[in-house]
Amino acid sequence: MAARCQLTPVLRRLARSTTEVSRQPLLRQSLSRPVRHISTSRPRLFQPTAVSQKGELTSEKYPDIQRDSRFAQVTPEHVKFFKDVLGSESAVIDGVTSDAADDIAPFNSDWMNKYRGHCRLVLKPGTTEEVSKILKYCNDNMLAVVPQGGNTGLVGGSVPVFDEIVINMSRMNKIIEFDEVSGILVAEAGTILEVADQYLASKGYIFPLDLGAKGSCHIGGNLATNAGGLRLLRYGSLHGTTLGIEAVLADGTIVDDLCKLRKNNTGYDLKQLFIGAEGTIGIITKVSIQCPQRSAAQNVALFGIESYELAQQAFREAKGQLGEILSAFELMDEGSQQLVRDVTGNKSPLEEKYPFYCLIETSGSNAEHDAEKLQSFLEDVMDKGIVADGTLAENETQIKSLWTWREGITEALGHLGGVYKYDVSIPLKELYQMVEDVKARVDAAGLLGDTDEFPVRAVVGYGHMGDANLHLNVSTRRFDERVEKVLEPYVYEWIAERQGSISAEHGLGLMKKKYIGYSRNPTMVGLMKNIKNTQYGETCCEALLTAAGTVGVPGKYKGCNTCRVRRVKCDNERPLCRKCLDSGRECAGYERETVFIIGTIEDQGRCSSHPPRVVKSKKSSGKKSSSNKRSDDDDGSYQLVANTPLRPAWDDLISLSCQGQTFQVQIAALFTPLNSVTRAYATDEDEGEQNRTIFVSFPTYQSPDLTPYPGEEEFQLFAQCMVHLAPPSESPGQGTQTDSIFMFLYEHNTSTTFPPSLPSPWKDPSLQTSPLLRRLGPSAFRHFPHHHFFTRVYRPAAIWTALLSSTPTFLSSPEWQTTPFESHPASPLDQLLSLLSLLPALFARFSSITSPDNPPTLSRRLLAQDLLLNMMDAEARLHQWFTSLTTTGNNNTSRSSSSSSRPPPPPPPVFWVVTDPSGLVYQPQIPFTDTFAFVSGQAGLGVLYYWSSLVMLYPRMWRLYWVLFEGVIDGPAGVEEVEVRLPGKLAQVDPMRWGWKETRGVAEGICRGGDWVLGGAAQPDLVGWVVEVLEGFYGELPGMMAGWEEGGVMVGGDGRLEVGWVRGFRERVRGRGGEVGEVVGGRGWVDYMSF
Repeated sequence: MAARCQLTPVLRRLARSTTEVSRQPLLRQSLSRPVRHISTSRPRLFQPTAVSQKGELTSEKYPDIQRDSRFAQVTPEHVKFFKDVLGSESAVIDGVTSDAADDIAPFNSDWMNKYRGHCRLVLKPGTTEEVSKILKYCNDNMLAVVPQGGNTGLVGGSVPVFDEIVINMSRMNKIIEFDEVSGILVAEAGTILEVADQYLASKGYIFPLDLGAKGSCHIGGNLATNAGGLRLLRYGSLHGTTLGIEAVLADGTIVDDLCKLRKNNTGYDLKQLFIGAEGTIGIITKVSIQCPQRSAAQNVALFGIESYELAQQAFREAKGQLGEILSAFELMDEGSQQLVRDVTGNKSPLEEKYPFYCLIETSGSNAEHDAEKLQSFLEDVMDKGIVADGTLAENETQIKSLWTWREGITEALGHLGGVYKYDVSIPLKELYQMVEDVKARVDAAGLLGDTDEFPVRAVVGYGHMGDANLHLNVSTRRFDERVEKVLEPYVYEWIAERQGSISAEHGLGLMKKKYIGYSRNPTMVGLMKNIKNTQYGETCCEALLTAAGTVGVPGKYKGCNTCRVRRVKCDNERPLCRKCLDSGRECAGYERETVFIIGTIEDQGRCSSHPPRVVKSKKSSGKKSSSNKRSDDDDGSYQLVANTPLRPAWDDLISLSCQGQTFQVQIAALFTPLNSVTRAYATDEDEGEQNRTIFVSFPTYQSPDLTPYPGEEEFQLFAQCMVHLAPPSESPGQGTQTDSIFMFLYEHNTSTTFPPSLPSPWKDPSLQTSPLLRRLGPSAFRHFPHHHFFTRVYRPAAIWTALLSSTPTFLSSPEWQTTPFESHPASPLDQLLSLLSLLPALFARFSSITSPDNPPTLSRRLLAQDLLLNMMDAEARLHQWFTSLTTTGNNNTSRSSSSSSRPPPPPPPVFWVVTDPSGLVYQPQIPFTDTFAFVSGQAGLGVLYYWSSLVMLYPRMWRLYWVLFEGVIDGPAGVEEVEVRLPGKLAQVDPMRWGWKETRGVAEGICRGGDWVLGGAAQPDLVGWVVEVLEGFYGELPGMMAGWEEGGVMVGGDGRLEVGWVRGFRERVRGRGGEVGEVVGGRGWVDYMSF
């Protein structure tokens, strides 16, 4: 440890030099002194290294990310329009009609080369009006765009993923005006940060933001990501220093809020929505910034510290003793400093190495005063043993030199290879613990080492200690998928446990978009989505009303959740509603949120909380009205409310209240082309336009075809809800009705329903811009009937489509698996569907690994090994679900014992062999004469889905296992075959458990149980989906069995009998659907809601 005397002479020299400087006029001093320029105008486009010469396309690196088929491809006609708008040839880089790959390459990739798109058109508007024309045209023609500034971000938010049009703001780089009295700067968004700072320096001011990338980044991009930087400790964030903005929304609307006042309290401060929004709401074109005066005196010191605990003490002492002049307090660990030494070859400013280094900057108006405070601080921390060694800058050159040890870390990491960067905020006391925990995790995974066989070179941490902002960097010799799997989502889980933020400065971008739930709760995420969805106002609502039969309206719930569902006035007494407690109901509590509520076309955009006006008929009638007709006292619409206690949506009977009566209502659903349904209306004059009873008839039932549309468009589904409430019983004392039905008629985009020769409603551009269900978010599907539509209709159809097409689905995200079940509890079948939603992503990876275009390499073998382990985990979770089902029996009945000492009876078996088939709806068919019966219809459907998932999973696991033993073409020179070393979990597995024999046995279980489940199904489509699985398996069975003949005969037969049974089962599903259609057609209905 250095002695205090080593620092004292330096402090004295500093005191003398600052005293001499202080004799000069302060204004002259501030203008004549050289200004510290981070990056010294050098763009952060480093010379390509071996790692970064050509990155993998983002769409290839992350196959789960699929191009949205709603957006059009750029055509020469589009390019011609943009050239006419922008005029100058230099404003358009055209790779559509010419070869401009080299010119477009810098715009397609981020500076780390981690993300790379294949954009073919770059536009550089020069005015706000040009930006408006571009965005309006793109919005009208469904062309995807990506706003781009200096492209110095770290999370992939400023580069295309696919072929989006890049709107680069570099031509909008003018400084419009500056008020030398107030210090307010107005500039265009494309102004480079360093240029703005140099301009302000000539005026005696400073830009309130300082970044290592200031030589390249744009101030518009700084606002869009709410960049923090090195001066946040002194000047605060851009949320506080930004006075106004001008921006352009996605539809071309110009938002002029370029205020130049510090006080403007007239309504919402809407500019804050654009700061940190990363361009998702609009493109910032101009900014108004409050800039402070540049400090006349500046001092920088670098210290070596023995522990992180001492670094925290140093920060506490600096805040207490330096106070108003402290402008930066940066923390670096020894690992980051060693990387700078390795790359630059420079000698460290300190003689010894220390675990931690702190860089302190002070800036003030009185050089002598600042020097005295700094000297006193340094002497104090040395006396207390907090600082081990240190050095002070005596002139501007030394100031810049000391700052390079902090600012040079990022560039050094870029030169050494790949980097996994995490810009996070963590409570200060645990800030560096994250680095240590991540380093230990990477090391335990066998990925960290000093030789080339280890992908990870170092795990280092540095950042803005004054803001509790850590830059965690994992330096790698090459990008390796294993490293990413070790890091994510572990890093985000670690942060969430400590209530930190997964993004402190750089935003979410592509890298962190799916992890936002680790820092924001579902209510906050839903509120963000709703704010974004409202930006188009009535235009968006009209499109929804016209195309989808529904309209999204921003609104706010009032009262407790129970009263809101019952549509009664709440007394708003907190914490629990007194009205609920007095009536014996359970109060569901209060929520304050912004939501979208739904109205139908028939309601002319009005919603259930604002029922349509009803013009009462002047004619009187002596007819006795049924419950399907409105009485004079009716408000004009059914208001069905689910009675408590709320049950899972898969219960076929639900208790509903309507107009003071209680009904036991059957839930049913039927797949049918909605345009082919014939509707006949009753002619009762007492009934208004919206109250008419409807009689319907259907075309011949066809089970849904889950084959995706050839265009690979996103799965979408329409549904019409109708209700039939049986007339009140005249039997005295009977308080419920039992012959009522709530029916969902639905269709979705499939190749059967809409062949290429027929127009599809999903091709409507207005609908393509508004995928309603995802816009609403999961919180919109917590209550009846939205919850039942989502749970019984949309979710199973979407998941099975994803499974059969190996296409990942958004339903696998945590919020979509939990939020809709906050009111109605999730059943075991719901839990199984949550597991099934995870499989399509695994199937997509399987297709990529086993593709004929993917040669047998060591990398392919490692990917196959990792995927097989993931599939084994999925298999274990599926088995765990089945075990849980068999131990509970899924019978929903009370098993309380009359004696507490007597053990409860064992649960009944979930399924068994039917001994007397005479009572079955469908008699056993050859070759499956032993039919299974189940404890309940829900349990039966769940078991069929469980077995079906295994039939799809096992052949893939079998194939992956043998991929591990295939020869590779990139093994070490001179080695004919690379030895296969399986990890412990795989080394002990018997692959025969995934073979065709085991899989065939599972498929037979489906066949033996299918007829029993179908016989009691009110929603036959749910059973029909397993037919697709069986047809696929038995169609491939002969190929699986090749080589397993005994005496020239296929073991167990070649599957022809099973194929015949499956064809017959498909016909029985169709027949069951026809029976449901006949029941529906024989009743009078009232339209209730559209989805």
